[in-house]
Amino acid sequence: MSDAETREWERLAFVAGRDGIPAAVAFAQQGFKQYTAAIREADSGGNQYGAAYRDSLNTSIAVYELYIAQNG
Repeated sequence: MSDAETREWERLAFVAGRDGIPAAVAFAQQGFKQYTAAIREADSGGNQYGAAYRDSLNTSIAVYELYIAQNG
């Protein structure tokens, strides 16, 4: 597991520990929507945040998808 994946899992564990698993699932769902939108916007020539951080966003998206599948 990469450092980026580990950090994302730790963030989700923090939110789950603080606010509960449903809140962590909501956090993952929101992050998934925001990060996929950022990549989509960059691909269409808009804001380039998604292009600049594509690798880390894709890593987060993969972790979020797995977390949602396991807990959603």
